[in-house]
Amino acid sequence: MKKTLAAILCLALLMSVMSFAPAVAEVKIIPGITEISFGGTAEETAAPAEEEAAPAAEDAAIAYLMYADASWANCFWLDGNEYPVTAATAEITGPGAYTIGLEFNEEAQGLAFTALGIKNGEALLPGYTIELKAIRVNGEEIAFEKGYTSSDDGVETRMNIYNEWVNEAPADARSFDGSLDGVKPVIVDKELFASVKTVEVDFNLHQYPLDTAYIMFADASWANCFWMDGNEYPVTAATAVIDGFGDYTVGLEFNEEAQGLAFTALGIVNGEKTYPGAYIKINALRVNGEEIVFEKGYTSSDNGVETRMNIYNEWVGEVPADARSFDGEVADASPIIVDKEAFASVKSFEIDFSLLPVTDIAYIMYADASWANCFWMDGNEYPVTAATAEITGPGTYTVGLEFNEEAQGLAFTALGIVKGEQSFNGYFIDITEIKVNGEAIEVGKGYTSSDNGIETRENIYNEWVGEIPADARRADGDLEGVSAIIVDKEAFASVKTVEVTFNFIYGKPIAKDDDAPLTQEEADALKAAGFNAYIGVQGKDTYVFRNAWDEANYGRDSAEHPEFFGRLTGWDADNNAVDYGGSFADAQITGDGEYSVSLTTGDMGMGETKDYNMLFVSTDIPSALIRDGFLTIDNVKVKFGSGATQEYTEVDLSGTYVLIKIIDVYNQASAPSIVYTVPGPNETVSITFTVSGW
Repeated sequence: MKKTLAAILCLALLMSVMSFAPAVAEVKIIPGITEISFGGTAEETAAPAEEEAAPAAEDAAIAYLMYADASWANCFWLDGNEYPVTAATAEITGPGAYTIGLEFNEEAQGLAFTALGIKNGEALLPGYTIELKAIRVNGEEIAFEKGYTSSDDGVETRMNIYNEWVNEAPADARSFDGSLDGVKPVIVDKELFASVKTVEVDFNLHQYPLDTAYIMFADASWANCFWMDGNEYPVTAATAVIDGFGDYTVGLEFNEEAQGLAFTALGIVNGEKTYPGAYIKINALRVNGEEIVFEKGYTSSDNGVETRMNIYNEWVGEVPADARSFDGEVADASPIIVDKEAFASVKSFEIDFSLLPVTDIAYIMYADASWANCFWMDGNEYPVTAATAEITGPGTYTVGLEFNEEAQGLAFTALGIVKGEQSFNGYFIDITEIKVNGEAIEVGKGYTSSDNGIETRENIYNEWVGEIPADARRADGDLEGVSAIIVDKEAFASVKTVEVTFNFIYGKPIAKDDDAPLTQEEADALKAAGFNAYIGVQGKDTYVFRNAWDEANYGRDSAEHPEFFGRLTGWDADNNAVDYGGSFADAQITGDGEYSVSLTTGDMGMGETKDYNMLFVSTDIPSALIRDGFLTIDNVKVKFGSGATQEYTEVDLSGTYVLIKIIDVYNQASAPSIVYTVPGPNETVSITFTVSGW
């Protein structure tokens, strides 16, 4: 807040001196050129004509020096305003050496704040790091300590040079050398800025921090070991500098043969910081030059910093919560993937592996006013050609839809990332442009959230959201004025094509559950009260429904429409509620056993619909009881009318209460492998499940 008020003061002061403020001269610095001079025109100080590029686009990555002197009268911010200074900026074209600087019209007195900034850096140069090489004040080099690369808003990259409002390195801090030891937000003595005519900064931009992959090892006696801790061990280690996704080899050669095996793992020193969510895939293991058999492992971290894959770790009793695998499955992975007998006598040990990026799919969810022209990422066919985007990390992406026939009006649309909450936990979506029929339309202020804890989304037009959800987030932290409706639906009166461009921005992973696990006493108290289970349903075409018991508008405890929970309800052409009748057999859960819930339709059945949108069991069993191991729900079976009994289990613990999903076209993690018919008049669908652990 202090900084913001000061910036406002700076702008106010500048209004009084604007009459002598010249236009800012932005000078492009070519990588490798580290000297600039002030005093001439922009043409005189720019790079030679043959090296010049076209003016930087609005979405280019531009490096510059943010600055405020002690009075906040001599400032510079790359915000399009004029300041009493000539600025030498640099268009970033990739890794390399750059120089930026400022020349003040009148000497700047003292120092309040300065930092090196790269406009659009987090979006266009994800993971890049800044290495300061020199700082010159009035042409003289000054001393500086070690800084760090970070971002305040998830869009602009920066390195603080003097920022006394920051007390410690933030969660997203990173360093070119992979180590945050000793980094600071104040790296210069402000006394050296007592009177400043010019200030220049030379820096190198690195594409990746220097991460190192290596083999952790301990033989049976713990005499032949290797750890990446700076100590000496009786072994020669072949490590690998990780400079991007790809294939690598690491190894150990022991001075004397290692006997037996106590522990070994593959580690990447700073991997969780540099490549958050990335996967290790073992391609080959060799002992004494001979390939050995191995099973499937998993990628994880013990400390949130170092990435690892256990190869032989008998201290791990089960796969950890943060385990991940390149094929999306960890149920068949293990912390022991080799037979230790293969390590009876070891002279050399080598690992070939790949570091693989996280990938996901972004797309546009859409329904026009008639719900005839739709698109959902559910494997069904729709009258539209969808341009999706493979998400591999932070960056800028575009997705689109082209309708076979023009879509008329708009009922709903949103940008979705299929498993974003899992693949890119905590990341932010920032929609920057929407085009309808090739023309850009006005876009309001949206937010990132999830309906089910699996898919990440930003609503574009969603009139069913009455208030901003608890998990809403933005990269800049400012939720003031956000909305689930960020477009005027009149712009969608007749739509042939729609395109959405967005920035995908790194965000600190969100803790799954900060609460302490339930104690046995707490679990027993919850179970003593007993629970309830209720069948729920929604038809695809008619939207005849019974909602979950805890749904605010039409659930069990609804104050406005309590009757809706006791019957099937639909809608007429004028959006009036229609009583479809029907009856429900719900269940009281009082101990271990098999329980059933069912729906029997009335004379109206579920209308003309042939499919379900949703079929589920909503319970008032706290999810924590399942998550913390005090109860189990399994053996879920479903029977449609006189059809065969089928099995399909998806127990959703993402909410406060346990939800058993049979069909959910909106939020299901995978398509159910069941065959069904929607019950006609006076027919029954039943769901049976087993509860154990009482």
